[in-house]
Amino acid sequence: MLKKRVLIPAAFLYTAVLATVSLMNLGTITDGTPKNTDKVFHFLAYCLLSLLWYAVFKYGYKWTQAKVLILTGVVAISFGVLIEYLQGALTETRQFDVLDIFANSVGVIVTLLILTIKNKIQYKKI
Repeated sequence: MLKKRVLIPAAFLYTAVLATVSLMNLGTITDGTPKNTDKVFHFLAYCLLSLLWYAVFKYGYKWTQAKVLILTGVVAISFGVLIEYLQGALTETRQFDVLDIFANSVGVIVTLLILTIKNKIQYKKI
């Protein structure tokens, strides 16, 4: 029960912060950075996003591993696509970028692969 009370608000809070940062005007914060260096941020941000939602589904709801992996992947990748669409449609300072979607998705997939391997190794040890 405690896990649900902590995990769900943490995941929603992180998701809301990520959405806010993704849609706000960053002004001159990114000026002077090499082209496409933001892809590392996208990768890491979506690694954390998928890790949080994985924990919610796995430990908060105790669903099966397959259901957790699929749902986490669908939720996190769909969220990334939605945010990119909203950047292009709602903001004047941000733009839709397919490479951002790719970096987001790779972050999700890598995280889920690591978690899958970790679970297989743990299962074999038991």
